[in-house]
Amino acid sequence: MTQLTFSPVDTPIGWVYIVTDGAAVVEITFEMPPYPQLYDGGRAASELQEYMIGKRFTFDVPIKPGRHSKFYAAVYKALREIPYGATRSYKELAAAAASPNAARAVGQAMGRNPIPIILPCHRVIASDGSLGGYTGGVTIKEQLLALERRYAHDS
Repeated sequence: MTQLTFSPVDTPIGWVYIVTDGAAVVEITFEMPPYPQLYDGGRAASELQEYMIGKRFTFDVPIKPGRHSKFYAAVYKALREIPYGATRSYKELAAAAASPNAARAVGQAMGRNPIPIILPCHRVIASDGSLGGYTGGVTIKEQLLALERRYAHDS
């Protein structure tokens, strides 16, 4: 069994916890992981801190979002293609994932995204411009979007 490690990162939006398997990021959570792990300050924590202060606009650390369907894989790939500081609607993301009628399913994929921020589901909003939901809560989604708007001119 793979030994998981975690990095608690103090950010402007509160504590963020990065869980890795030694090779890749497997989860990002906004609450202390409930299972015993070893602490690892690592590269993912450094990249997240750089992102939070506007010095990083994309992530280079390897990720493993877990086993999921081909649809989820297509959605997560399309999600990573949304530019820093930009937003897309659930409907636009569904079209980018070659499933134009699957906006609701895109919402489900966003809700199950194990690696928020790196897989930037905070950049996905409703067609009417409302924010929709977010794993860490709408307040964190608002803060991430505001952070990106603040630094987008540098990207």
